[in-house]
Parts: sequence; structure tokens; C-alpha cells
Amino acid sequence: MTAAMLTVFCLTGCGGPTEEQKQAAEKYRSEAETWLEGNNYTKAQEAMEKALEQIPEDEELQAAAEEINKKAEEMKGYNETMEAARAAMEADDAAALDALQESEAGQALVKMAKDTGSYIYLPEGGTSGTGIGFYTFDDCDCDQWYYGDYQEGRREGNGIWYYASSRTEDGSLYKEVYNGQWSQDAPNGKGHQLIALGDTVDTDQDFDVENGLFYGTYDVKDTLEDGTEVTGKYELQNGKYVTISDEELEANNFVVPEEPHLAIAFLYNEAGEIKSCTMVYTEDTTRGVKHFY
Repeated sequence: MTAAMLTVFCLTGCGGPTEEQKQAAEKYRSEAETWLEGNNYTKAQEAMEKALEQIPEDEELQAAAEEINKKAEEMKGYNETMEAARAAMEADDAAALDALQESEAGQALVKMAKDTGSYIYLPEGGTSGTGIGFYTFDDCDCDQWYYGDYQEGRREGNGIWYYASSRTEDGSLYKEVYNGQWSQDAPNGKGHQLIALGDTVDTDQDFDVENGLFYGTYDVKDTLEDGTEVTGKYELQNGKYVTISDEELEANNFVVPEEPHLAIAFLYNEAGEIKSCTMVYTEDTTRGVKHFY
């Protein structure tokens, strides 16, 4: 070996890694940890590979890289499922989301997420940014998806809260979607709710929302059998209707229904005369975002 060759060899292989290499390895390892926080194991693998390029003989780095590789293989399927869910929500394709949930991959995700109640995937790593969340609930078989903004692992900003299921009495597809503002990991601010069973739309409306419960005053429009157009308003407080009493119904010449009911709005014609009344036939009901009441 010539003196020149020996000099080159010692510059690259003698005396251990340089300070610059150590700093670069630490930088890449830190990047890997950030990717891991968002459950993006593919990016974490890439960062650890770069760290090992700086200090290939470091046993601690080797062990960390091996652990990431094992976890990446395990989580690959879950993250592919999350990406498929994001595509379905972006397209508002409830049928595709339902099929994904019922698939083998979807059921594997359900089983994994049951341990903690949720699985959150941020493609750009970390705990803040745009992400996809899958949430499970002990009190029902009604898992939900979220796609939107996160801040330190909590839903904060704007996001879509999506539920879809074909497990209905007649097999029709049911969907319930809230698309709007979030803060403190709950729906807060303004948002739009869509509820539909098959081709029948039950709700398609904007709401003010506080901690998942709707509030505020909303317009009602209807057309009577004789063609008269009538309008009115109903009010929600903490997700509950402000109702009209049976005494007031009778005072305005309405027959009080025998079945459980909530009278929520008088409807008026153009002359300001009360012509109808909007009823909700139930003893009680709460209006809000699914799983927040």
C-alpha cells in the first residue's frame, strides 16, 4: 500500500467518525423520530438510513434502524388503509369508505386501534399538520374517520368527521358527515352536517356548534297542500330544541298529538298568520355531531 493510499484510508476509516458525521447522524435520527410521531415509518426508515451512512458501525443506530424496519413492515398495511380512507373522504365516497372498513385490511386496522381508541397518521410526520385519524368506541360498533388539521395530536382547525355504514336494516348505505371547524379536539365553531340513508337526505345544513352540540336559530320553509308557502324559525340550545308548549298549541287552534312530540316552530304565511307547526315526533332528541353527545 502506498503512502498516498494509506493517507486516504486513514482519513475515512481511522479514528472513528468525525464530529461533522456525528452531528449529521444525530440530525437524521431526530428527523426519524419526528416521522415516527406521525406514524410515517417509511420516511423514518429513509432518515435512519441516512444516519447510518454517517456512522455505519454505530451499534445503537443499527439497533434503532432494525426496530424501525420491523415496525415499518407491520404498519405499512395500516397506513395504506389510512391513505385509501383519505381518498374516499376527499371524494365524499361513502360506499368506498364502507367497503374499506369491511375489508380484511379495514378490520385489521379496527383490531389494532381498539387498544388505544384511535390511530392517527400524519404523512408529513410529527403530531401537527394535516392528518387522517381512525377512532373506535367501546359503547358501539360505529367507528369514525377524521381528515383534517391536527395540533400536537389533537383535532384543531378544519376537518371532516365521517361515518359510513351499510349495516342497516335493509342494507341501504347510511352516512353522517360533519365538515367544519374544530378546537380542543372537538367540533367548535361553524360546520355543515349531512345525514343520508340511501337516496333519502335527512339533514343538509350549516350549524353553529359548541363542543359537538348545535345551537342557534334556524329557518324553516314549507309548502302546504293548498300551495301556501310558509316560513318560521326554530332554536337549539346545547343541542336541544326550544319547544312550543301544548298549551300554546291549543291556544293557536292546533290539535295536540297523542304520540310523543316536540313542537319546534310555528309557520307563518306572507300575512304573518300562523298556518302550520313543525313537529318532531319523539320524546327527546339531541342535535349535534355524532359521538359528541
